[in-house]
Amino acid sequence: MNIRTIQAKRILTKQKRGFLAEGVYPYTHTLSWAAGCGFGKIYCGAYCYAQKLPNWFYNREDGEAWGDAVIIKANAPQCLAGELAKAHDRRSLRIFMSSVTDPYQPLERRYRMTRRCLEVFAQYDDLDLLVIQTRSPLVIDDLDLIAHIPYAWLSMTIETDCGDLPYGPNRRSIDKRFAAVRAAVDTGVRTQIAVSPCLPYTDTFADRLIASGAHKIVVDTFVAGDGSAGKRTAVSPFAALADYEWRDDDPARALHDTLQARGVSVGWSVDGFASIAPRQGHDSIGANTNRL
Repeated sequence: MNIRTIQAKRILTKQKRGFLAEGVYPYTHTLSWAAGCGFGKIYCGAYCYAQKLPNWFYNREDGEAWGDAVIIKANAPQCLAGELAKAHDRRSLRIFMSSVTDPYQPLERRYRMTRRCLEVFAQYDDLDLLVIQTRSPLVIDDLDLIAHIPYAWLSMTIETDCGDLPYGPNRRSIDKRFAAVRAAVDTGVRTQIAVSPCLPYTDTFADRLIASGAHKIVVDTFVAGDGSAGKRTAVSPFAALADYEWRDDDPARALHDTLQARGVSVGWSVDGFASIAPRQGHDSIGANTNRL
């Protein structure tokens, strides 16, 4: 894999339209310290919609495919510090980290870019929301720090409890992610599980999700969540690998309804990801309310 660095002009990207700008409580910004992802060559890279987004497309070199390179924005923590310091109304900021590359991809253990950004966030107690979206148990390295950021949530992707799918995580990965969720909850971190995208699962998946202790669960599908009603997924390598009808939302809906019937705080796709209410005492939040 090719690893190179660039200097970013900004690190917070305003959300004016699209997946994260929708829902009841939309996000105002995203934060990604890299273009490309170190998970791009494993199973999830086959269906990751981020390979179609500008953050990767405009930073890659000719001939580079998704998973061939990671371009690190070396000054991301410094950019974040400057942008937060100058923000006119930090109380309105709802940040999703990250929509295009995993903040705890393998390179994080070497470069600590996510941790350095979290250390910047820890200097402020007045933002409205920071969601740290990952599929990696490496996040356990930072749970103590995340727990001290009063507006931070961890969102852990767990797409299935089947460990033998040719296009899904193995059993070891699944077990480690559930363990990370439990560790986060025990550390006092507000935690949700993102079943995104929902892959084929066993009859005991709902039981395991509930037993994890996660405060919220979001269920999503390729059609509902890839930003193009399934068109991006249809032209991805995953479409050729799938041995089931991935366009059928019914199994995911059934999981959602089962969790809901059992009293779990569960959301569906866009509305689920944008369902974390503003902090108590904060003003009404919307994608166009900030002046960063």
